[in-house]
Amino acid sequence: GAAKLVVVVAIFLLTFYVISQVFEIKMDANLGHIFARSALDAAARSTKPPRYKCGISKACPEKHFAFKMASGAANVVGPKICVEDNILMSGVKNNVGRGINVALVNGRTGEPLDTKFFDMWGGGRCSYCSWLE
Repeated sequence: GAAKLVVVVAIFLLTFYVISQVFEIKMDANLGHIFARSALDAAARSTKPPRYKCGISKACPEKHFAFKMASGAANVVGPKICVEDNILMSGVKNNVGRGINVALVNGRTGEPLDTKFFDMWGGGRCSYCSWLE
């Protein structure tokens, strides 16, 4: 009885974790905020660090672009490319694939120009991304 309950709870938590990673759900709650005695108490204790573009750890210098690339984890979490707080490629946008994922960005303005992926496991040439050559 107890072992079945532990297995069910573990499966539920694992499923919730995978779903939150796939759909990029971010949780800012913790047990301290959930069980806080008053909203004023919680507001006084919460000090969030500043949020920078693309979720990087510090602000970029002037005349530089903020970018972040994440490779993903097998078939669970897909790759993601973000430039100047604009997500160019991700599993949610359904524009990534296995192999090399490439985003072409204007170096002067930071404007995204094109995104493609090259399936290295499938073999052959990358016929649909001729701008790479």
